[in-house]
Amino acid sequence: MTPRYSFAYGSNTDALDWRDWCVRHGHDPASIRPIGPGLLPDARLAFDFFGRGRGGGVLNFQSRLGGFIEGVVLEVSEAGWRALDQKEGTPHAYQRRKRHIILPDGQALEATAYQVVPERQQGFVAPPAAYLNAVRRGFAAHGLHPDPLEAAARGEEGCQHLPDVFVYGTLMQGGFWHGPAAKAGIAAITLAQATGTLFDLGDYPALTLGAAAPIQGEILNFQDIATALPILDEIEDAAPDGGTSGMYRRTIMTVTDQAGQRRRAWAYVMAPESLGAAPIIASGDWRAHQRDKRGG
Repeated sequence: MTPRYSFAYGSNTDALDWRDWCVRHGHDPASIRPIGPGLLPDARLAFDFFGRGRGGGVLNFQSRLGGFIEGVVLEVSEAGWRALDQKEGTPHAYQRRKRHIILPDGQALEATAYQVVPERQQGFVAPPAAYLNAVRRGFAAHGLHPDPLEAAARGEEGCQHLPDVFVYGTLMQGGFWHGPAAKAGIAAITLAQATGTLFDLGDYPALTLGAAAPIQGEILNFQDIATALPILDEIEDAAPDGGTSGMYRRTIMTVTDQAGQRRRAWAYVMAPESLGAAPIIASGDWRAHQRDKRGG
């Protein structure tokens, strides 16, 4: 089946650059349509490929566990895929990669991201000013954070690092899985609150997205998130890169800490269709729910 969405993180975020390219090459600019921002988890930006048409380095994404990059989700028609493939030099320069993009509400959307063919990747290749400015325009137009782009343009690591994990069940202090998680090196623990719906699965809870009920939990801040995430992914039976094939799915949520500050954090959530007849924990508080059950 033809994919419906693409994830843009470079010049395709800029409407002017896209329109000009389409006019020169006989494509309809309306064949793709931006629908909003998204996050590509476990990734970083890199200028590691010489684009002959640009005369310098162009953007690629590389793996970076615990980092993420911001971009734009595009809805793509059949004609749009033909245009994108031509623009990206598929399959000789870039290849299509299926990835799960995290939307602002934490939900996952499957999209195609173009990545430089591995054997064509190089070290740092400085970007030409015209190309870099086009990406800057695209980032500004969609409200994307510019620092990862500017870092990548200097040959530095182009991503936002996220060392925080929001936990709400057995990974909290005193929970069954807190000890194994702590071995990864927890630097700080902060009380926090998210929103969603909490379900009782017996020995552990599950969080689903899409509701506005308060969920009580903690933020675990790790010294090295790249060391921690494989341990947590295994505990939660979560697929890598935010994939949906595991029991839980690792996503990025906006949570509120005990000081009232809103901040992003990794979190493990479950799809509602996986919960069966599991009862809702109305309080949104796993610890209080456990005390109530023991008291009963």
